[in-house]
Parts: sequence; structure tokens; C-alpha cells
Amino acid sequence: MGTKGNRRGPKKSDKFEEPDLLVSVNDILKKAQDNGLYIDNALKIKDVISTFNDIEIKYEVMDASKSGSLSYINGKWVMSINSNHNIKRQRFTMAHELGHYMLHKGKNTEFVDTTFFRSSEMDSIEYHANEFASRLLMPEEIVRKLIDEDKIKNIGELALKFEVSSAAMKYRVISLGYKVKDNE
Repeated sequence: MGTKGNRRGPKKSDKFEEPDLLVSVNDILKKAQDNGLYIDNALKIKDVISTFNDIEIKYEVMDASKSGSLSYINGKWVMSINSNHNIKRQRFTMAHELGHYMLHKGKNTEFVDTTFFRSSEMDSIEYHANEFASRLLMPEEIVRKLIDEDKIKNIGELALKFEVSSAAMKYRVISLGYKVKDNE
């Protein structure tokens, strides 16, 4: 069993509780729910992105350390996804790049991202895009229901429900205040 039901209170240092992040994620989740863009608990992220007329998704062979990018080219945002990565990584990368689009498109015309949580010194833009992706693919309400009501305590089982990696699921569960065994 990976997760324990005891929750810690919110951390005072949570830097990602900004209104823009919360509003953007909540708006997209509501739109997805209203339009049936879920398969069980897994958000159909590619279908969500297709609702944005100015984003095009491309799959490309990239270096293993590069997950994807978002670039503004000829009046359109091009989201490039590493075709060598597994589908769970690709889903997270799509959500991450959508985070850049929603939160940062006015600040830059190109975002290039390396693999998830490899650097301990992520800048705040990457941190916010990761947090956006995490909240979008693993919504708090659904995660809490699966853990508290459905009694799913295994990180791997939770990850399957959301079609994300165990590492992403573990990070999300911890960020929601649940304790996780060290070996998970």
C-alpha cells in the first residue's frame, strides 16, 4: 500500500496557488466534463487541446532528454511531442505544454522542455507548467475520491486510472498532503 489517508495541511510555501493557474485548470476541467472528454478518470488531453483552434500537435523524433516544445510559428502555436517517449510521458508533456500556452504565452514565443522533474532547480515557469499538467491530468477531487472513498492506496493503481506515470502520480499524491511509503 502506497498512500496513507492522513493528510498534512496546506503548506504555507505553496507557490503555485496563484489564481491564474487555478482558474485556467478549473475552466479546462469544466469544459472537458461538459464535453465528455474523459475515459473513466483519464482526461482525453489530445481532444482537449484540439478545442483550441490556434494549437497544432506534432509528433517528432527528439533526443531522449527532450519531452517537447511549444513554439509560436506563423500565427499558430505548434506543440511538438517526443514520439520516442511512452504514451504516459506524452500525455504529461501535452498537458505541460498546454500549461505554457494558458499561463505563459504572453511572455515568450518558445518553450522547450526536458524530462519531468529531472532538475532540482526548475525555474518558476517550468514549475508552474508542471503543476498545471499535474492538476489537469490528476484533478484533486477525483484523486481524493479514489483514495478516501474507493480506498485505492497503491500509486501504480492510481497512475493507471489517470494514465500517467507512477512518478507523476506519486508527486501529485504527496502534493495533496498524503503520505507515501519510501519504496513507492
